[in-house]
Amino acid sequence: MLKSFKKRQLSDSDIPVASFSDLAFLLIIFFILTTTLQKATGFLTDIPSGMKSQVPQQEKTTTIALHEDQISLNDETINLAELRRRLRSMNLKSKLGDAKIVLLTATGKVKYQTYYETMATITASGGVIAIIREEGGKEP
Repeated sequence: MLKSFKKRQLSDSDIPVASFSDLAFLLIIFFILTTTLQKATGFLTDIPSGMKSQVPQQEKTTTIALHEDQISLNDETINLAELRRRLRSMNLKSKLGDAKIVLLTATGKVKYQTYYETMATITASGGVIAIIREEGGKEP
């Protein structure tokens, strides 16, 4: 009583899809296990409006200008470490109101890292950032 099994021939339109679900679950598990989750780090800052004040200022506002490869503090070229030192020596945390404002301008192709580090330095020293945008500049 030996039965012979006939091998069933698949037609051209039959595609074996029985293992697709297994393969999909294996891929999902692989991607879940190999994904790394990182918490974004940053700092909080208040960005004031871009409107210019009509009231004359009593004392000169601190101005930081970012160029392609350099940082200028009140028209004097310095590096980032010197900027940190000078902003700390200004003691912006103890000042009130408009005395805390630091104007930040950027010209040319400034690297985002430099812009971010400068903003973080101003905020850490207790300053309030006022961003200057050129007339006719593109809106974000």
